[in-house]
Amino acid sequence: MKILLIEDHFLVRMSQKIVLNELYPQVTIVEADSFESGIAHVQGSLFDLILLDIDIPGGKGKLMIERIRQWRPEVVILMCSAADEQTHALEYITAGANGYLSKSAERNEMITAITTVMKKKRYVSLTVQERLLDTVSTGISGGKTRKTPLGLSEREREVMNMLIKGKWVKEIALDLNLRSNTVSTFKARIFQKMGVTSVLELSKKVGD
Repeated sequence: MKILLIEDHFLVRMSQKIVLNELYPQVTIVEADSFESGIAHVQGSLFDLILLDIDIPGGKGKLMIERIRQWRPEVVILMCSAADEQTHALEYITAGANGYLSKSAERNEMITAITTVMKKKRYVSLTVQERLLDTVSTGISGGKTRKTPLGLSEREREVMNMLIKGKWVKEIALDLNLRSNTVSTFKARIFQKMGVTSVLELSKKVGD
């Protein structure tokens, strides 16, 4: 197992490493103290998990997730932040992060967060879960309630809408300046999250 810590605070990285070494004794941990150095590692190596600080130097909020996934669509991303999770957790989960962990979390919660996302499940604290479930299942548009695809990131929704319009993977890749295999990965993930096996089924489900 190989894990990347993108975190500029030494003491935070040390605490993360202690927990990770307890969980995975054979783990290889790589450290980066800026987003650009983190991206350099992402481009050059495969990682099972990335712990990403929201306020990392050189980072640009939710766009960091998209940039990482352009290179490694399947990597597990756990956001770590001292910012109010009630304010930020939902937007980062919606943007495609696998989980959101407050830096004020206790050791046991950190373990729960890591083991949960490594099972390809989403993680937020108990205090955020109820709000998350309400938000991802319904959205507000022009004062009216509408259904929102469960757990899809902004990029996944964009790809989904283009698929529904009849565009091929190569066309989508060209329009979005992505690799074809990246779009194919997004497509597979969309089908899995939406519980469908074809674009036709997808169109019917979104239209319901």
